[in-house]
Amino acid sequence: MIVDDALREWEAYASAGPHGLPGVGRIVFRCRSDSGVRPRYRDLEGDRAGAEALLVQATPDELRALLKEAVPVT
Repeated sequence: MIVDDALREWEAYASAGPHGLPGVGRIVFRCRSDSGVRPRYRDLEGDRAGAEALLVQATPDELRALLKEAVPVT
């Protein structure tokens, strides 16, 4: 779980191309404490496996930095 500067709680998970097809690795953030906040994403170099590895290895500060760089899902 990630807590942002507004004290909202976020969860993060790895994703890739549409419908599970290969594509750019992506971290998707979903706000758990406010369902009115749109999910956000941050594209990464590499694939979904790289995104999963990043989630496992990243510190809370690194995840907060990725969340700040994330853009809303359209």
